Amino acid sequence: MSIILADLFDSTKKNYQLQLIAGEAGLNTPIHWVQFTEDIATTHFLKGGELIITTGMSADSDIWLYDFITRLIDQKTCGLILNTGRYLFANAFSEDVIALCTQHQFPLFAMPWKIHLATIMQDYCNRIFMQSYQEDRTTMAFQRLLLHPDEPESSLDTLNSLGYETTTPYLVMVCQASKIPTGLIEQLRKYATRSYHFRLREVFVFIFQNPQDNALSQALDEALRNLTPELLSQICFGIGDLTDALSKIHHSYEQALFALKAAQKQHLNQLNFNDLGLFKVFFAVPDKDILVTIASDSLNLLEEYDTHSQSNLIDTLRLYLEHDGSIQAVAVATFTHRNTINYRMKKIRQLLKMDLTSTEEKFRLHLAFQIKDYLAL
Repeated sequence: MSIILADLFDSTKKNYQLQLIAGEAGLNTPIHWVQFTEDIATTHFLKGGELIITTGMSADSDIWLYDFITRLIDQKTCGLILNTGRYLFANAFSEDVIALCTQHQFPLFAMPWKIHLATIMQDYCNRIFMQSYQEDRTTMAFQRLLLHPDEPESSLDTLNSLGYETTTPYLVMVCQASKIPTGLIEQLRKYATRSYHFRLREVFVFIFQNPQDNALSQALDEALRNLTPELLSQICFGIGDLTDALSKIHHSYEQALFALKAAQKQHLNQLNFNDLGLFKVFFAVPDKDILVTIASDSLNLLEEYDTHSQSNLIDTLRLYLEHDGSIQAVAVATFTHRNTINYRMKKIRQLLKMDLTSTEEKFRLHLAFQIKDYLAL
């Protein structure tokens, strides 16, 4: 979580008399560093994410600023502060320059000449350094709390010192993606008192303090609808349940990871652990061998028969249960004659020694199939 340009602007615009000229839509861009540069020829050294400060001392034509900003946009810098009053003045902000910044959502600021460059650069660099230091401490503390919940003391002390309360609701969300759009992150930040995100192993982890649970899910739905089809196909979220204390967020984290697996299995972009039905019960069973035994006791005979006879009675039984015992519905779903389905069901009843008419029998078998689906995640 780098410093966001909007936050930096809001907190320092009075001290440095900053005026936003154009590119307001790009204020949610994170800042990686502050760089002073005057020469267009040196912009290829920029790595991206820098906030550029210049006086325009090298300006040699009326279109210098336009060309300079074009190069800064190409290098993916996050904005430009123009120190006006000596080499360039307000008339340098031509309609073309403003249109360029607006089109590319590139924030352009004016700062009066009387503001010392060394002062603002030292201040901004210190802020970025301290932010990086705080992020390292925060990330390490959350990682320890999620991965080593039996040793919470040092992590809790660190997080408390950083403003995270001990006894307040928290929710964890994880995301499988190569990159998460900045706009999506900023939108999600609005629905919690505090939020933090970082990379942990193969996923991004989001931690929300005092989240608006329903509003958060709705915001995520809306944000996902605004993504391009290409990006949408590469992103998936799993959302855990609320916990009532900071020391318990590992529960929400584990739930979120499981919800993510279930979402990927079902080809969904997001899934809430609270919407997983019976899977929530299975997840709470500490000894998974118990679940394996329940499923095996109900379905092993059919699976062994299918293996030896190369049949698919298991699939037929699942469809029979899903269609509430309707032979006709199973026949339609499988493009099979109903007499064939009747024959298969007769064989299933013989093997299982059940008539498949009682609610108890159907529930037991349905439960076994649900457990198999759960264990396959």
